[in-house]
Amino acid sequence: MKKTLLLILTAFLISITASAQNEKLTNQSILDMIELGFSEDVILTKIKTSEVDFDTSIDALKELKSKGVGDAIIMSIMNGDKKQEKINGEITDNRTGIYINNNDQFTKILPTVFSGTKTNTLGSAFSYGIASSKIKSVMNNAESTNVITTDTPEFWFYFAQKDNDSFNIGASNWWFASATSPNEFALVKLNKKKNKRELVTGKVNVYAGTSIGVDEKYTIPFNIEIINDYTYKVTLKEAIEPGEYCFFYQGTIPQGGFTNQSVFDFSIQY
Repeated sequence: MKKTLLLILTAFLISITASAQNEKLTNQSILDMIELGFSEDVILTKIKTSEVDFDTSIDALKELKSKGVGDAIIMSIMNGDKKQEKINGEITDNRTGIYINNNDQFTKILPTVFSGTKTNTLGSAFSYGIASSKIKSVMNNAESTNVITTDTPEFWFYFAQKDNDSFNIGASNWWFASATSPNEFALVKLNKKKNKRELVTGKVNVYAGTSIGVDEKYTIPFNIEIINDYTYKVTLKEAIEPGEYCFFYQGTIPQGGFTNQSVFDFSIQY
C-alpha cells in the first residue's frame, strides 16, 4: 500500500514539474499573482526567469493598470515580451534547411544520399549514338521516411544569414549557405521501382556531350512567399497526388569538396 502511494505521489510531482516547465506567463498570470498577494519583487523575478506570452497592446496595458498592476511590473511585462521575441528570433536565425509545416509543427527534412547512378545505354547503342542516354540517380528504399498526409503540403525554407557567426557550413547544410531562395531548387516526382527510387539527373549523347540537371518538363511548379530575407514559405500551385517526391538543388556548388549527391525527399500518402 505504501509503495502504491509513493508511486502515485512521485508521478504527481513529476506531472507538476513538467507542467511548470512548459508554463508561459501571461497577463492573466500576473493578475492571479497579485490577487494571491505576491509582492512586486517576487512578480518581477518570476517575469525575469520565465518564458512569457504577454499581450502588450494598449488595451491590454490599460486593463492591467485598471486592476492595480504597478508601473514597474508593467514595464517588466513589456521588456519580457521583447526578450521572448529575441529568443524566438535567435531560434529562427540558427535554423537552416527545409521544413514541413504540419499545423505549426515543423519537421526538418534531412538530406538523403544517392546510393548510385546508372545510365541506359541500350537505346543509344541501337541509334548509333543519336539518341541520348538518361543518367539516373538512385535512392534506397521504395518510400521516404518523411511522410506527408495531405495533398496541399506547406514547406518552409531557411537560409543561412550572412552575418550569423554561429553557422558552420558542412556536408549536411551547405545548400543553405550557397543558395538564397527556393528558386534554386526543383521539385520533382521520383520514379518508384521495387525497393528503390530513381531521379533523372542528366543525359549523355555522343555528339552533344553530357548535360547535368533535371529536365524542366519533369518539375512541379510551386508558389514562394517571402517571409524575410532568409525565410520563405513554399506551397504548391495544385494539389499533389500520392507518390514519392524530392527537392533537388540546381544552383552553384561551392568549392571545398562539396558534391550535390543528395536530395530532400518526402512521401505523399493520404
